[in-house]
Amino acid sequence: MKLNRVQIKNFRLLRDVELFLESETSVIVGRNNSGKTSLSEVIRRFTSDKNATFYLQDFSTECYEEFCAAFKAEREGKEESEIRTLLPIIELRLFFRYNPAQPRLGPLGEFIVDLDMACDEALVVMRFEPMDGAINRLFDGLPEEITDATRKLFFREIAARIHNLYGIKVWAEDPNDASNRKESSQAAVRTLLKTGFINAQRGLDDITTKESDVLAKVLEGLFNNASLDTADEKERKIAEQLEEAVRTIQETIDSDFRSQLQQLLPTLQTFGYPGLGGSVLTTETSLDVHRLLTNHTKIRYEGDSGVLLPESYNGLGMRNLIFILLQIVSFYREFRAQAHAPGVHIVFIEEPEAHLHPQMQEVFIRQIGAIVEKLNKEHEKDPEWPVQFLVSTHSSHIANEAHFESIRYFLPSPANDRSTIWNTKIKDLRRGMSSTKPEDKKFLHQYLTLTRCDLFFADKAILIEGTSERLMLPIMIKKRDKADTSGPKLRSQYLTIMEVGGAYAHKFFDLLNFLELQTLIVTDLDPVTDVGGKKCLVHEANATSNACINSWFGGGPNVPNDLLEKSDEEQIRGRIRIAYQCREVNDGPCGRTFEDAFLLANGAKFGVSGDTPEALAGDALAKAETFKKSAFALQYAIDDTDWNIPKYINDGLAWLARGFVAPPTVPVPPEATVVSEDIAEESAND
Repeated sequence: MKLNRVQIKNFRLLRDVELFLESETSVIVGRNNSGKTSLSEVIRRFTSDKNATFYLQDFSTECYEEFCAAFKAEREGKEESEIRTLLPIIELRLFFRYNPAQPRLGPLGEFIVDLDMACDEALVVMRFEPMDGAINRLFDGLPEEITDATRKLFFREIAARIHNLYGIKVWAEDPNDASNRKESSQAAVRTLLKTGFINAQRGLDDITTKESDVLAKVLEGLFNNASLDTADEKERKIAEQLEEAVRTIQETIDSDFRSQLQQLLPTLQTFGYPGLGGSVLTTETSLDVHRLLTNHTKIRYEGDSGVLLPESYNGLGMRNLIFILLQIVSFYREFRAQAHAPGVHIVFIEEPEAHLHPQMQEVFIRQIGAIVEKLNKEHEKDPEWPVQFLVSTHSSHIANEAHFESIRYFLPSPANDRSTIWNTKIKDLRRGMSSTKPEDKKFLHQYLTLTRCDLFFADKAILIEGTSERLMLPIMIKKRDKADTSGPKLRSQYLTIMEVGGAYAHKFFDLLNFLELQTLIVTDLDPVTDVGGKKCLVHEANATSNACINSWFGGGPNVPNDLLEKSDEEQIRGRIRIAYQCREVNDGPCGRTFEDAFLLANGAKFGVSGDTPEALAGDALAKAETFKKSAFALQYAIDDTDWNIPKYINDGLAWLARGFVAPPTVPVPPEATVVSEDIAEESAND
């Protein structure tokens, strides 16, 4: 049994999304404020919080107008059933995949309501919606209409009333027939689905004046689980031995304290005490192993000469990794200790890369499955731990090391033309890239793994041909931003630059389109005499050897002189633009590669000479071939920056700089007053 997919409606940026889960580990990536934390938060609220509630700030921004529409319908005297359909709700739908032939379905049986023997999916619906009879009270006493003057009051009142007039309803639903349902409860869901959360803020800050004992608290949790009657016999025996050791210490302390007190009593009796009734003082020492672990047990690291070093003396990265591993073990032991084990266990790990160096990040995501396998070997006779991990990360090392198809890309995008309302799209690489050739998917995964590219976290991307472009592109971007005093600046946008070469850039088309990432591809004309022929000047060529250009324009052969006549519209497809060498001036010469195009853009600087455009192109190529590419690029990227950007790159950068709108940090209700500081803190999550 596995949790196969999740659907969420109207929770913050997650307006209407569906997330498919891998059977073992799903990796969630995306820019900041893309809804990754909201995913774990909405599942936490519905499935693990016994007193779960939501606030106006939790509803997606578009829901605010739905409240207004429902209010208008109520004022017009519409039926309650119609008003109810207009009011926004927050909904979580959990789809569990199971084997219909399995005789015992355990806690899942409560949620199977269909009669189709071939159906292998059970659906649990959890919804935060208006309670019965609450609609009139929701709008009671509000102004007769919503105007600019009353809008603030309207949302302030709605925010205050939602807490009491909305509630959570749970039911099992036939996946093939929405009318076939059976009421259930959050308690029944918790019996079926167990969740665990390892949040990004783990209290591991490096401090010197006060020691942090985060790991000791996890140790206490392990002991608590081992003490349960339903715990594994071996673990329970260890817990009993710990308690027995504490009792032995307690008896010794009792005996010693009592003896010392008897010696003290005569002194007290001198003052007439114990006094009336012959009362006698004695002692009883009570040691609680739980309190000992909580308050007096600390994790130590062995140092030299038997000196034990405090927990905080170890590096933050190592402590973070140990904490995560201990938490996973704690979740495993807690699961095993339950009398009636849930059918599925979902564990969220948020930003495991915190304080870890890149190699350790890669090892972590590679080994997470091996950790589960090792834990399961401790109980080989028992059913395996049905755990599924959801790892959210901003680390390109984790994202690229994970299996390509396990990645779920969270993309915030405008919900309207004004870009004032944003929603998240969840892009599933397993399903969204299913039509891509297997060999291309393999190439993409290997390339991303080798280059550690942060493609999944960038606002925009630039794919370049080679070393010279890579070294000189930053100064080109700086020059263009400085020259364009009024336009958007590329350096204020999150760019990722990938060196892919002209032979491979076209393999990224499917991925870039899928990610909806605005991308500039800078490549070379690479003119040749004929298909498969030798390289030559542009005016002599009848074809290009550049695989990216040939893939872009199709057909063939693509004659370079014809390529120079292509319009801007022909060089743009959706969010991708291809840029190759062009004439610096009308009827002027054209370079065949970046280096000679750079010389032609700076002819006077490099003494390019010739009586005709063809002669100028030939002289530039001859001079360019005398340079060593890396030395050439370093000289003009660092030592000598007084030059002009080749036109084809400058035009491409100008196009790339446009069309970027930063998403809002946190959507908030229009002019609504925050109900409390606690609510404001919860709304700060993305």
